[in-house]
Amino acid sequence: MHISLKWLRELVEFSLSPEDLAHVLTMAGFEVEDIEDRRQWAEGVVLGKVFDCQPHPNADKLRVCLVDVGGEAPLNIVCGAPNARANIFVPVATVGAYLPKVDLKIKKSKLRGVPSEGMLCSLAELGLAKESEGIEIFETLEGYEIGSDARPLLGLDDAILDLTSTANRADALSMVGIAREVAALTGGTLKLPAPKGIDRPKGNSALTVTCCGTESLSYLHRYRNYWRDDRPFSTLAATAVDGGGHSTD
Repeated sequence: MHISLKWLRELVEFSLSPEDLAHVLTMAGFEVEDIEDRRQWAEGVVLGKVFDCQPHPNADKLRVCLVDVGGEAPLNIVCGAPNARANIFVPVATVGAYLPKVDLKIKKSKLRGVPSEGMLCSLAELGLAKESEGIEIFETLEGYEIGSDARPLLGLDDAILDLTSTANRADALSMVGIAREVAALTGGTLKLPAPKGIDRPKGNSALTVTCCGTESLSYLHRYRNYWRDDRPFSTLAATAVDGGGHSTD
């Protein structure tokens, strides 16, 4: 089972690192097979805005973009994505960033004679998709500034534990179950969401039962148990069935 630490922190308070939490759970009888630290997938990737996009002078399929990443001057980035255009918000891998999913270190370079100072990223390059038709374009940016860390927007501000529980711990096959376990092991406070109330109808509601033939009498047992009808079975049979399929009660 994959355990999102970001989600787990919404259910229980703890300050352990992913490695320390994995050790605590292992000592408690669970098996943590892997720790997937997704924060490393996009370290150095920031939120940028493309405010100008022009065709490359020496290549038909490339574009030259001016990208604001919150610095003193915009970055000149050569991009080959077909959906690159002006006035979009995108994840930008800055110079020095390393993208482990594609084993790529971002460096200053020249593409067909034009300087490039970074890379506009697709989901595939960030490890979030097997294939991508173009760069990722952010639609909702409330609360985020140009140049800020793009990982929260991508869901990459998280670590995932690949955890296996023993056969006798069915209670640990859910996020709530693991949250209770972590609370017991660390002394953290549980923050489980309160269940929503159920609106029950007020007053007495009439129920009409229609039976078609004497064979339906066998289902009266189920009716009586489900609705907790305290009337004797003989009364139910007499009032619910007349052999012709008519409702009588």
